[in-house]
Amino acid sequence: MSEGEFAGRIAVVTGGSDGLGYDFCRALVEAGAEVYFCARNADKGEAAAQRLGPQAHFIQADLADPAQITAFADAVRAAAGRVDYLINNIAMDDRIEVDELTAEICDRMWQVNLRSYLLTTKAFVDLLRAGEGKSIVNICTTNYMLGLAPFTLYNATKSGIIGFTRSLAREQGPEGIRANTVSPGWVMTEKQLREHVAEQDQADLLGAQALKFLLEPRHVTPAVMFLLSDAAAAITGQNLVVDAGKFMQ
Repeated sequence: MSEGEFAGRIAVVTGGSDGLGYDFCRALVEAGAEVYFCARNADKGEAAAQRLGPQAHFIQADLADPAQITAFADAVRAAAGRVDYLINNIAMDDRIEVDELTAEICDRMWQVNLRSYLLTTKAFVDLLRAGEGKSIVNICTTNYMLGLAPFTLYNATKSGIIGFTRSLAREQGPEGIRANTVSPGWVMTEKQLREHVAEQDQADLLGAQALKFLLEPRHVTPAVMFLLSDAAAAITGQNLVVDAGKFMQ
């Protein structure tokens, strides 16, 4: 990547208050970009913006609601007038058995994990056309590639990101807009460590991975930054797996 290429650029990150999204915002700010990010929780979003500094701007939004997606894009349009980079990152990863599925549960996960990516991209595509970076990165997962349980609903929604990204890349390529996917393995964010990861889980992960260290956000962020950058100018419609060699395509 060229030194200074992100300076003065405009980036949008969904779900930027913690976890991977926060680390994407951090890296972009450190590279000189102006970052607009959203989250549902106002307190967490405002605290994140304070930590990130004056180049980071928090806009509260629940992207399961199409009206709030529109409001988020309108706020960025009014403030910046263009967008160079879009990272679709939000997700819910509830563990739900098939016997527990309801229409309401299905609708909520589809709205967050996939529909928000489609509608957010639509809301920002005119701003991306006006920008210079013209790069979209959608965050997926290796979970669906491994067929892990109890993630049937989660994997059904997340796997759709791959098809969406490939078709989006083909459709928007003539506009100069690139679209790629990054699929991390199980990343040890604060939430995952607090709610889901036990010592046995960590041992199992290391046993299955070619590289014997636990994934952290700092291992995923460089892949995203590369795909946003001009160094990836000829890369679109691709899925980059970052999982320490657990799933090998």
